[in-house]
Amino acid sequence: MTESFLIKVEKLIRKVPAPWLTKACDTLKTLSADTPVEKVCRIMPGTLNSDLSFLAEQVIHQAGCVMSWEALGWVLETNFQAHRKWMMDQSVELLWSGPSPANEIPVRRIDQSLYDLIVTAKNEILLVTFAAAKIQRLAGSLIAAVERGVAVRLLLEFEQESEGQLSFDALKAFPADLIRQVEVYCWPLQKRERNQAGRPGKLHAKLALIDDQVIVSSANLTDDAFNRNLELGVLLQSRKLRTTVKRYVEGLVIDGVIERV
Repeated sequence: MTESFLIKVEKLIRKVPAPWLTKACDTLKTLSADTPVEKVCRIMPGTLNSDLSFLAEQVIHQAGCVMSWEALGWVLETNFQAHRKWMMDQSVELLWSGPSPANEIPVRRIDQSLYDLIVTAKNEILLVTFAAAKIQRLAGSLIAAVERGVAVRLLLEFEQESEGQLSFDALKAFPADLIRQVEVYCWPLQKRERNQAGRPGKLHAKLALIDDQVIVSSANLTDDAFNRNLELGVLLQSRKLRTTVKRYVEGLVIDGVIERV
């Protein structure tokens, strides 16, 4: 199969409705290998979508030179199922906090999305933040998750490590009974580069990894960020992204860039 053929198959798979593809594949699997290309094009399921018809005919013409019609039916069906599964595993949702436009339906709040994910967490939670303050509800949700057997890790900024760029250790926002049951990590001062003014870099990331879902946002874990600030984020459902984020953080731990407190 040539690269040109594979590209056309991919374009067709992305455009085609499932009922049309199912009927087309069932038809192709019944045809003998010596069925002329012109006849195959004529007996394909009808569609009012001219782009779809054009793509389908291109695929049929190229496939006629390299494989049987039955094989083409299996190629299209297999690729479609793989694409549909991939699409089901991917989703992106906009999150917000603060004022919303009067003429728009409000999107889901960052804090509510975070609480919803923590309540249903089954395996692991990783929270990364620069600042944390007044988070009683979040702390309670994390304690309940730990009691269910969920592994919780916190990567936090500290006043000493930031040399005063953060005025209040993020760790102090979490109750002691929670801290005793979770893993806490920091970015040591000696591992940070300094700018021309001599100030060290800040642990400024805001991230929540909860099972197979990831929230990336501008919001710290603070009451202001959740309820008063104008903050923006996205909720990403992707096993591949989860694996990448987890590997990245664990790589920093292995390299000694991030250390357990």
